[in-house]
Amino acid sequence: MDKKQIINQFTKALVAEEDRKNKVTQIGITSTLITAAVNLAFVNESCKSSGKVSKSQVIYRKITDKSCDDVKASFQEVNIKFLKMLKILSRNRKLIVSFDTTKEAFYGELSNAEDEDKIYLHSGSIARESYYYYEYLTCAITSNLISKYILDAIIVPRGYYVEDYVKKMIEFVKEHLMLDVVLFDRGFDSWGLIYELKKLNVNFMIFWRKQGKWYKPYFKELEDGELVLISRTKKYNRDKSNYKVDCPFILIKQLEYEDKKFDWIFATNHSLKKAEGYVKRYKKRWGIETIYRVTDDIRIFTTSTNTTIRCFLFVFTCLMYNVWRFFQTFLGEGFTLANFKICMIIHMAEKGVIEPKHYVGFKKVAKQFF
Repeated sequence: MDKKQIINQFTKALVAEEDRKNKVTQIGITSTLITAAVNLAFVNESCKSSGKVSKSQVIYRKITDKSCDDVKASFQEVNIKFLKMLKILSRNRKLIVSFDTTKEAFYGELSNAEDEDKIYLHSGSIARESYYYYEYLTCAITSNLISKYILDAIIVPRGYYVEDYVKKMIEFVKEHLMLDVVLFDRGFDSWGLIYELKKLNVNFMIFWRKQGKWYKPYFKELEDGELVLISRTKKYNRDKSNYKVDCPFILIKQLEYEDKKFDWIFATNHSLKKAEGYVKRYKKRWGIETIYRVTDDIRIFTTSTNTTIRCFLFVFTCLMYNVWRFFQTFLGEGFTLANFKICMIIHMAEKGVIEPKHYVGFKKVAKQFF
């Protein structure tokens, strides 16, 4: 199965063939979206350049009757193929998985969105002339043992319970891979999340924010570089019910990192011997930041306010990232994202799944002058 076919399986699950002459095929839609991703372009622009789909609405009409859960399920189905390979390549060793969110600025009027879509537009400026944004939650492998793959992704609404989304993602991953530890940054310091992670019976580390004064007496008793293990208990309120949650916390005073000293607080059931071990293990989470920098270079743009379309295009980008990593596993680190983009365009042109407009004329001019 080549890279084009892998990606096409994702769109095939969501896009039905049209039963008419001159129909738009799944491969035509896939190739148009790939063209948009590698060129950091709007879907409409790629429709004009790929020569297979007339306009973006042709694509959008095929997925607007689907849900974000349908998009997520299709991504998981395709990812299972990667996970089976990863299990073999990792020799079934335990892997580190990290969670994080990424944001996408929305340039437009909130009033243009349907009521059911407005809940996915978060209030806040993350870019100039943008006052709302979309937020996506992903989980990814960040171990050094194997390539960093995006395992799951979904768009999230305002006021969402992060523990619900994390729970479903971990349940999916646990079916296919063995987990060493699951890592979270400070935006995930939630007792509700701890409650669900304990029920899932996984090792976890959450970089906890310094709120209140509860931690200060412990730091006063520590020397630089020392740690202390304490236990904390809180009530988790949800759906008119109260749940008592207890969790170990590791407090590390002024441990040096990159020539600077920091205080570290981790909510964790992960047992390590030294303070440095906790920080080094947590640093593996930063691999997901690298992933986001890459996916920002294969982003598909749209002006649509439809939540399913937004989710679909983001998840398609995640799939593109995984395909690049898949081929890099076999071709080596020298197979960069730039190489991947060039190869994808050449591959699709050779297979005839894109027919760039003006190409015949371009060849004539090139032959005459170059």
